[in-house]
Amino acid sequence: MNCARVLVAVGLLAAPLAAQAPPVTLDSLVTTGTLLERSLSASPIKVEVISARFLQRALTNSLLESVQLMTGLGQQVDCGVCYTSNIRINGMEGPYTAVLIDGAPLMSALATVYGLSGINPAIVERVEIIRGPMSTLYGSEAMGGVINVITKDPRFAPALSLSSYGTSHGEMNLDVAAAPRLGGARLLLSGSLAHNARFVDGNLDNFSDMPLVTRGATFAKLSLGPPARRLLDLSVKAYAENRFGGVSEWRKTHRGSSEVYGESVQTRRAELVAGWRPGGDPATRLDLSATWHDQNSWYGDQSFQATQWNGFAQFVRATAVHSRHELMAGAALRFDHYDDGTPATPEPERRLIPGLLAQLESQVAGPLTSVVGMRVDHHPAHGAIASPRLALRWTPALLTTVRLSGATGFRVVNVFTEDHAALTGARTVTIAEALQPERSRTATLSVQQVLPLGDDAVTLELDGFLTRFTNKIQPDYNTDPTRIIYANLRGHATTRGLSLSINAPQGALPVGVRAGGTWQRVETVTDGVASPLEFAPGFKGEFTLSREWERSGVTMDWTGRVVGPMKLPEFPDKAPRSPWYTEQAIQVTKRLAPNTFLIGAIRNLANFRQADPIINPQDPFGPGFDTFHVFGPVQGRRLLLGVQHNVPR
Repeated sequence: MNCARVLVAVGLLAAPLAAQAPPVTLDSLVTTGTLLERSLSASPIKVEVISARFLQRALTNSLLESVQLMTGLGQQVDCGVCYTSNIRINGMEGPYTAVLIDGAPLMSALATVYGLSGINPAIVERVEIIRGPMSTLYGSEAMGGVINVITKDPRFAPALSLSSYGTSHGEMNLDVAAAPRLGGARLLLSGSLAHNARFVDGNLDNFSDMPLVTRGATFAKLSLGPPARRLLDLSVKAYAENRFGGVSEWRKTHRGSSEVYGESVQTRRAELVAGWRPGGDPATRLDLSATWHDQNSWYGDQSFQATQWNGFAQFVRATAVHSRHELMAGAALRFDHYDDGTPATPEPERRLIPGLLAQLESQVAGPLTSVVGMRVDHHPAHGAIASPRLALRWTPALLTTVRLSGATGFRVVNVFTEDHAALTGARTVTIAEALQPERSRTATLSVQQVLPLGDDAVTLELDGFLTRFTNKIQPDYNTDPTRIIYANLRGHATTRGLSLSINAPQGALPVGVRAGGTWQRVETVTDGVASPLEFAPGFKGEFTLSREWERSGVTMDWTGRVVGPMKLPEFPDKAPRSPWYTEQAIQVTKRLAPNTFLIGAIRNLANFRQADPIINPQDPFGPGFDTFHVFGPVQGRRLLLGVQHNVPR
């Protein structure tokens, strides 16, 4: 077994799957860690890659559900009625995660809720994930990490792709994608429709176990220039959703009613993303993004009408200043407009935030690479904010890589946008003081070891992380059971943990394996007393076991996660901590023809279902009603049946 064959195997672990596969490279190129193209193994910043094939292991219409099968990531349901969700990285709440489309940030506190919704999996080439602060490159939204969705190059996408499935709970989904030729340009089009109108109440609390949803999304991407020297990528996404959760007696005429309880959320969202490389030079790039979000919602008889505009532009240029050094410098401009009509926003908030950034990547010695970066943003209310970072990559042996990084973060919080508990239930929201921006300091350590095994390779990874927050804005649910009190934490908060993962293709082992576990401790410290953060489990593990029988055209995937106990909000007669639980699925894919597949699955195989996601559901307008109690799955076991068909070029 020679080293070249090992490198090929490592590259294939992350290689994306497409109906017409792109040329195979020794190692996938990633850009999220440094804004410059680097091979996955050579990136000074650790980047985890979810391939298109991995996304097919557990068929879903939402990337929110797919990414929670990655080590260190989890989906948190913020409301037990309308089931609004976000993604947590290393125990940190969703607003600390920046969502990118093709490298351009969607600068919005709602991005982790809606930015990953309505994206057709057929147009996704891969998802790049960084667990750790990236504020130096992407601004204050990236305190906890980055999720970068890379859409397919139309040249390699199928001419036409169709996917449809339904579940025994009445969920229906249809995805269509096409890549027509357009002269010398390349075009990728996509449409997605999800619908669920069946009222399911497995726990008999008279509230729906899942939201009744009608959601539509369209996506278009235009690419100019050859793939090796891409000049321009321009994409547009439009998203609309009507979502309802509540009691079975609710009808549309009850929207905003104080007689029949329901939560009706109408969302409209548009996104524009552009990436321009003058002359096709990858060392020079201009990234642009703009989002418009309109939310017309009623939570019982409480209205929430919010509009948010965000714009982002960033220009960077990299120059070799020495054979061992590469300097990248640039400028950024961000515009935010936010209005929700709540007490926290008596007048619309408008911010124009300019910034400068610089990064020096150096080959310090043969096995040691360093990245030193600094970003300075000027916030209109808080002045100049510096976000430095330092990253080191050390390769003591050919198949061993050690990465160490440290960085700071800064974030201004929109309470009513980011904390769903402020909008639902019977509690009164109290802003106890003028809220100051949150600040953080983070250190991460990653050790990666590739083990040759026959003609393939097994990858082992060990990661440690530590984040310390000051000025953290922590909702207090326990001082007064009738109120939610928001104030800056008098003390500090920490997130620390360790994760271990293994990745092995079928061939190296009898089955393909991707598995990992994260042990974490997330707590606040006030006056020397530590308290665990709610909804942050001490352990979370996930696994995917896959077996493919090429001759018969059958693939079986067993996916799941195991979640340990977590602190819950304090309610009378409710346990202060959740139990251990597991949520698993088995999916079987059968090739009916060269490009046609039949898919069958059983979701929530163990049939674990939380019995009490809602507090006092019998009195939804009473003082004891609360929706902030979801720690696990609410839907029970269900069946899925679907079909996929691709028309190759």
